Amino acid sequence: MFTSVCIVLLLIGSVICGDENQAKLRLYYDSFDNFTEVPFDEAHNLFSLSWYNESKPTTIFCHGFTGHPYGPAVTAIIKAYLEQGQSNVALLNWDRLAAAVNGQIPATYLNRAVPNAIKVSADFANILLNLSSAGLDLNKMHLVGHSLGAQIVGITGNKVARKGVQLPWITGLDPAGVVFDTKPPHERLNPKSAVYVDVIHSDPNRYGSRRELGTVDFWPNYRNIGPVVQPDLCNHHRCWQYLIDSMKYSGTLLGSHARNFRTWKNFTKPQRLANVLEIGKYYEQVTPGNYYFYTAASSPYGLAENGL
Repeated sequence: MFTSVCIVLLLIGSVICGDENQAKLRLYYDSFDNFTEVPFDEAHNLFSLSWYNESKPTTIFCHGFTGHPYGPAVTAIIKAYLEQGQSNVALLNWDRLAAAVNGQIPATYLNRAVPNAIKVSADFANILLNLSSAGLDLNKMHLVGHSLGAQIVGITGNKVARKGVQLPWITGLDPAGVVFDTKPPHERLNPKSAVYVDVIHSDPNRYGSRRELGTVDFWPNYRNIGPVVQPDLCNHHRCWQYLIDSMKYSGTLLGSHARNFRTWKNFTKPQRLANVLEIGKYYEQVTPGNYYFYTAASSPYGLAENGL
């Protein structure tokens, strides 16, 4: 049975010096404001800190394009995992490399952020392998990424797998689609990036990917005609809100399996209840494919079986 370890990497609190432009791991202790930040080239110092508890699993969260340690996604997700108190929590903070330059959003994304994300993935894969040799248990590792961060953790999983080590669990929160939807599987998040890959697609018509990228792909509030709209919040950010609610209100965010949305829409209620998964959970045995559900307009979003 997999026990998740949460590592979310953010730049806050005490910082071990290094190149300010390189990616860092922000290691959280008992609160959001109590952390140590370690540059990638000094990640070996992790074991000299009191942060790592080998009896717990580890989850690492990676923000996306223009993300930063005090942004809404990072703040909410890190605090949620810390409140759970079940894992080592860290943030993969690459904010300097993910920042927009002079307000040029499209150009920065294509020419700077995407190449930087690919480089961060390669560096992070090497760090995980080196830390594994030093005692970090990768069999209890859970990588979570939002948008471009989801592609970073996916590519990291691919690179680690090519070295003969498959990570157990990767969660993709509305993985970035631009650039990556046309790439081959080994250059993006895909079902083989980890033993179990779960993906929440909240904005497949704009920023998020339209592709099936995981072992299981959850499609909340999906529809065939017109853009998918998540009520009362930017679509691209609703995915992490759903993840947090899955932790706060266990058993309320359920998806049911179907080959596609058209098939699911025509299912009877018993057919929709025949094969159900809860988002935010690790499963050793699942029916791979697409899972659909409806949500409430505000938190708590989960409708349990009423959302199927």
